[in-house]
Amino acid sequence: MMNRFRKWLYKPKDNVLNIINQIMDECIPQDRAPRDFCVKFPEEIRHDNLAGQLWFGAECLAAGSIIMNRELESMAMRPLAKELTRSLEDVRGALRDQALRDLNTYTEKMREALRHFDVLFAEFELSYVSAMVPVKSPREYYVQQEVIVLFCETVE
Repeated sequence: MMNRFRKWLYKPKDNVLNIINQIMDECIPQDRAPRDFCVKFPEEIRHDNLAGQLWFGAECLAAGSIIMNRELESMAMRPLAKELTRSLEDVRGALRDQALRDLNTYTEKMREALRHFDVLFAEFELSYVSAMVPVKSPREYYVQQEVIVLFCETVE
């Protein structure tokens, strides 16, 4: 029951973020923030609702909440969460204005708002997930890849 509630809670946010991501893919494809760090996330973290959960987490942190007994991490992320939520409102406003004008062109103001939001969202994603779960260091990730390669060679 709780899992269904979570899906319902985050779904509208996921839909909005998916649309914004599609617009960014079309509008600023070469200017997207790198997301290579996502490969270091545990499998159970990488799912369809992650973006909605991050947005919800950013709103909670911006409002003064604390992440599950992680007061120091919460205080450190709060300015980023506030900036992210402000940036998201700027993007939504720019998209609303654009929708009322010309749907076939993207203004430089809108492109800049999308770039800024994308960078902030990537930074927040890494910070928030790293605070919630252990994220592998580059060395741990390399060792895991080596073990996988050795296992595959052994199977062959």
